[in-house]
Amino acid sequence: MEIQITGIRKHVAECVTETAGKACGIRSSVWEAPTQLNHWIRAHAGETGHTKYKKHTEEPVSTSPKRAE
Repeated sequence: MEIQITGIRKHVAECVTETAGKACGIRSSVWEAPTQLNHWIRAHAGETGHTKYKKHTEEPVSTSPKRAE
């Protein structure tokens, strides 16, 4: 089975800092460049004092049977 990338990688960040017993849960916009996540994280941290984040990367792929050689 072959796996082929079929689109543009997308990046999003999520604040997982616990407040009042649960994660904040606020997510950034979705961007094609990961550097924008750092700007968003810094801005959110500066506004809220939150300190824990997760970065997520999504990459669309397709599978196909392996080609005969």
